[in-house]
Amino acid sequence: MYNRYGDISKFVTNPEHLVITEDKSVYISREEDYDIMVDLEDCCDSFENIKPFIVTVAKHVCELDNTVQRFHNTMRFNGKPLGLASLPSPRGILRFDFNKCMVKCNQEREFSFKLELIYIENPNSAALVYWATNENNEFVAEFEYKNGKFFLRKYGMIDLIPDDWDTSD
Repeated sequence: MYNRYGDISKFVTNPEHLVITEDKSVYISREEDYDIMVDLEDCCDSFENIKPFIVTVAKHVCELDNTVQRFHNTMRFNGKPLGLASLPSPRGILRFDFNKCMVKCNQEREFSFKLELIYIENPNSAALVYWATNENNEFVAEFEYKNGKFFLRKYGMIDLIPDDWDTSD
C-alpha cells in the first residue's frame, strides 16, 4: 500500500506551472494521474509567495501519505477511558491528546482512504484530506513543516503528535 503517490513526474514541481483557479484551488496532479488539488481559500499569504511551499508539498506527497499510513498501522488507543485523554475542544469537536491515549501496536490493517485535497493556510503547514473508498467517511492529517522536514501533528481526532512519535516507545 505504501508509495501510492511515488511517481513524482505526475506532480507539478515547477512553480511557474502552477495555476490558481477561480475558487482558489491549484491542481498539483492531473485528474488522469492522482487528481490531487491544493485549496488556498483560507491561505493568509499571496499565491506568488506560497508557490514554493506548494511545490515542496507536491514533492513530498508520497512521503506524507506514507507517514499517514504508517501512523494508521502503528498507533492505537490504549484502552483507558477516553474521557481522561480528551482535550479542551470547541463545541461539537472531539480531540484526544496523543501522549495520554496512544500506544504502539504494529499490526497491519487496511487503509481504505484516498488523498483528495490538501489545505494550505500558511507556508509552514499542510492539511491532507482523505476520503474513504468503501464508506462515507473522511479524516484530516495535519503536518507542520519546520527545519526542512514535515512532522505529523494531527491524525483525525488525535492531536498534539510529537516529532518522534514513530521512534519513541
